[in-house]
Amino acid sequence: MAGTRDVAGRRYAAAVLEIAREERALDSWVTAIEGLESLTARPEFVAALQADGMTDERFQAIVRRVVPAATPVQLNLFRLLRRKARLGLGPDIASFFRELVDDERGIARAVVTSAVELEPDRRAALERRLAEQTGRQVTVETQVDPGILGGLIVRIGDRLVDGSTRGRLRALRSQLERAAL
Repeated sequence: MAGTRDVAGRRYAAAVLEIAREERALDSWVTAIEGLESLTARPEFVAALQADGMTDERFQAIVRRVVPAATPVQLNLFRLLRRKARLGLGPDIASFFRELVDDERGIARAVVTSAVELEPDRRAALERRLAEQTGRQVTVETQVDPGILGGLIVRIGDRLVDGSTRGRLRALRSQLERAAL
């Protein structure tokens, strides 16, 4: 997750997850929250949706275009966020909600940084190995950073494993500097 997320987004996401559980409609809520994220992806979208000239009827019509299957409860969430001028939390709510849903489904997301693009078979092997280590299904998002020189940097949640060549060189330099003292 790049950037800082508003903790209020976590509270809304947790409340939405509880509602989704009660309704036994997790997939429907995932779709609705993806729609919320789309509607609020840019500050100018939020400003237009929160503008004084935006009527509730027009707002609901816009939401229904983006989330055609929105239930009355889902639509009420959108309306509540608008009424409280909290639509700007949409991306944070979506981000936190994805994490909560992944946890609910036993999925861990790993961000893997490598110096070159990972081949599909290597990526699949990495997913299997991480799944064995975590005891969860793991999906891998890859990033390329030639600056790490080689190896991998793996982040799962708040855990970071730096197995990059650059990281190993830094560690070696640090050990040598301590030994010289």
